[in-house]
Amino acid sequence: MEVFLVIAFTHFLALLSPGPDFFLILTSLLQKGARYTYGVILGITLGNAVILMVCIFGFMVLGNLSTTILLVLKWMGAGYLAYLSFLCFRATQGTILNITVAENSLFEQESSYKSKVKSLALGLQSSLLNPKNIMFYSSLMLLIQQEFSLFQKLLMSIWMTGVVFGWNLLLVRLLRQERVLAQIKRSARGIYYCSSLAFIFFAVLLVVYS
Repeated sequence: MEVFLVIAFTHFLALLSPGPDFFLILTSLLQKGARYTYGVILGITLGNAVILMVCIFGFMVLGNLSTTILLVLKWMGAGYLAYLSFLCFRATQGTILNITVAENSLFEQESSYKSKVKSLALGLQSSLLNPKNIMFYSSLMLLIQQEFSLFQKLLMSIWMTGVVFGWNLLLVRLLRQERVLAQIKRSARGIYYCSSLAFIFFAVLLVVYS
């Protein structure tokens, strides 16, 4: 029980620290609206679940992740983060920033099937190629590899996936509040610049230190 509490607390602290998934949610909310962002959140949650399952069963079969696999994931992640940085920087170049607001609330755009699939895929890619997710969950699963049964690992994975989903939904609700949204609207260009710098920083950090 003590180990579970420590892991649960550590996992929540990791969620509080802004990373690529956070900035993706923020920029998606600003540009596309809440409905599109919910698809991104679902994709991020599914990505977390996939990483956890790969870690659990991968460690059971191999005992450790292949260094070649980690190297490939590292460069794929760095490239994807650089791409997200470019998208955020490009968003700052327009004369009018695309902030979907109307009547003091985020404008709910019509979501076509293609848009839903795109948002889901974007969130899934961000989560799967997020080095923070890969390394964090790998470390956790290595920690409990011997002490926990498969059933306990699955329960813990369900818990962490649920926390990710709930926290991201709460984050969207907070960002949709009129007071918070008004502040974001006033500083939208700066947010895009910060997001662009954050994405490229994560990419460089991934290449240099991992």
